[in-house]
Amino acid sequence: MGMSMTGEFLPEKRQRAVTFRSLFFGFLGIYIMSGLSGYHDGVVGGPMMVGNHLPGGAFAYMVFVGLIWNGFWHILKRRSMMLNTKEMSIVLLMTFIACYPPTSGLGRYFHRMIMLPWWFLTGKAGWIQHGLLTDFLNPGLFPDPYPGGDTTSPDYDFVYRGFFTGLATGSDTVPLWKLPLGAWMRPLSYWGPMIFLFALSVISLQFVVHRQWAYHEQLSYPIAQIMNSFCRITGKNGAPGYGVPDIFRNRLFWSGMVPVFLLLLIEYLSLWFPTEVPSLKQILPDFRSWNLPVVNTWTAAKKVPGVWCLNGQTLFFTIVGIAYFVSSEISLTMGIAPILLVLFGVSFYASTGLTLDDQWISSGRAGAYIGYTMILLYTGRTYYSSVFKRAFTIRRRKSSDDFTNEAGQLDASIVAARLFVISTAAFMYVLTIMGCSWPMSIFFSLALLIMMLVISRVISETGVPFLQSGWSPAEIIAKLIGPAAMGPHSLTFLSWGGTGMLAIDPRESLMPYVSTGLKVCDDNKINLRRVFRIAVISVAVALVVAYLSSTYALYNYSPMKDSWASQAAPVQCFDQVARHFHSMKTSGVFEESLAATPLQRLKLVNGDSYATSFFVVGICAVVLCSMIRFRFSKFPLHPILFLVWGTYPNQTTWGAFLIGWFVKILVVKFGGGGVYQKMKPLFVGLISGELVMIGVVLIVDFVYFFTFGTSARATFSVLPG
Repeated sequence: MGMSMTGEFLPEKRQRAVTFRSLFFGFLGIYIMSGLSGYHDGVVGGPMMVGNHLPGGAFAYMVFVGLIWNGFWHILKRRSMMLNTKEMSIVLLMTFIACYPPTSGLGRYFHRMIMLPWWFLTGKAGWIQHGLLTDFLNPGLFPDPYPGGDTTSPDYDFVYRGFFTGLATGSDTVPLWKLPLGAWMRPLSYWGPMIFLFALSVISLQFVVHRQWAYHEQLSYPIAQIMNSFCRITGKNGAPGYGVPDIFRNRLFWSGMVPVFLLLLIEYLSLWFPTEVPSLKQILPDFRSWNLPVVNTWTAAKKVPGVWCLNGQTLFFTIVGIAYFVSSEISLTMGIAPILLVLFGVSFYASTGLTLDDQWISSGRAGAYIGYTMILLYTGRTYYSSVFKRAFTIRRRKSSDDFTNEAGQLDASIVAARLFVISTAAFMYVLTIMGCSWPMSIFFSLALLIMMLVISRVISETGVPFLQSGWSPAEIIAKLIGPAAMGPHSLTFLSWGGTGMLAIDPRESLMPYVSTGLKVCDDNKINLRRVFRIAVISVAVALVVAYLSSTYALYNYSPMKDSWASQAAPVQCFDQVARHFHSMKTSGVFEESLAATPLQRLKLVNGDSYATSFFVVGICAVVLCSMIRFRFSKFPLHPILFLVWGTYPNQTTWGAFLIGWFVKILVVKFGGGGVYQKMKPLFVGLISGELVMIGVVLIVDFVYFFTFGTSARATFSVLPG
């Protein structure tokens, strides 16, 4: 039921999801996030607009739509201008999906990985000696003119040197339509299908697993819970209503949001006016950040990678708030993971005399991802087998079937299962066209999908907003079977164009964004087949917008400002390939691998023994921990331990998770379940204080940049990154 202008209730069916309003604000969200995020992070500077799977820019936009837009028209009593709950859900879905392509998910690396290897080539004797760029990569993957040929033409200067140095003169920029877009048509005919098919495969996979996760396993979806509170609008007697979302009417929300926001605002103002406004460190020393050198004198601990994180932490209110929404064993596991890794590393050194290598830990995490996927398939085996059987069985079903909606149409999960198989097979085929052998195309695609599936699962189950896998699909294949078994062409392309484009920094992955938006739409009773179509359209539009925005920003302002993306990432992948080439040539298998067929190369399998051992240990550790949890429901540790330990996100947030775990334990112990539920808006407020502050800083950054032509003199970081 909804309320009319006169206060009468209207039937619920009058509240539609896909309307002009929802599409307008949805596409506006796509433009803001896909069109401005890369430009802001690469040119304007300041806190990341996206940065993680609870993006500050998208959150601030949803607050604007719900509080400012709806609130303004609510005061004027113009219901026709306000968005209802379902419309807000569609806006959220489209805006979150638009967070994938502009920065670390894709756009931060796409142009740079294609162009900048040619900039560094002259200083890389190993690359030239092995012919990495000229002999083992398809020339069609690069803009015209091909940089491996004539580099003296004016077109080369415009397309390549203009990219390296930037085409803008002072404050005068080159318009988008005058940039060398035509030179990119040929490479986009390869990269475009690859990226879109990958996105379609990932979206479809999320829709396939959604019913199992949301209904059968009843995951908590902490981020979806939080974001749904900014979409849910109810009227009298719990009926669907119009106006501002319910959360803004809750006093506990403001009690959590205002203090956090004011603390951060003081810190931000102190950067702008250091003599007038005291910093937070002066007012409350060690309140938000602390440093206790607890392991500086522990010699054995220094041999464990990442042990530095035990010496200090920062209090992130977002992490504390999220820890309140997840099960206690998850927040406890996230909190003590670095401690357990140090204990494991010290024990390993004591028993073997070997220092725990970061690459071994990475291999163990890759194995843990495989093990966790095995557990997911095992627990959902009945559901998944039923979905795929029905997806590829031509047989009429009754409308009462569990996999059909009220109109007797096929459920979105079955449609998604069909598209998942088709798009994944097409993605593998495109990889072979681009320079990968068909066995390596299969191995890489499966490893990549496993990575995305587990990342989405972890975020859906734990709400961890900042998450990285800490392993590379191409490199783990090389470690397990050896570079000779991969082949020189596949090794080069997958290390550069596979991992380098799609998985080098999965802190902004598409699948978790889809998971959050899908859960919110499902909770608000929106037809999931329609949601699926909107998701596919949204990612297609977002990819185009992000590409054009990145092209404009990078060609005008040069790509070198981002040192990691411009200098470390392109160099790192080819340096790694060069080392593999040198190893193969030294051992005398390079020519044999080069001349062999894809199947013949599999006879050259020769993996890294330590990496393989840790890979197997990672699988066994996750499976064993999961089996213990199946048997003993109160077991205090979660298998996520082996997925996150040793990763930078866990190293920077474990302290906040531990605080959140402790606060939740106190609330439940002394207040009970009723108090725990009532306190949720308070912790949503804690989260909102930080994320709204990001929105404020973003606005200041843009206004300052477009007013003075330079980045703001005050750089403020709110969340880790």
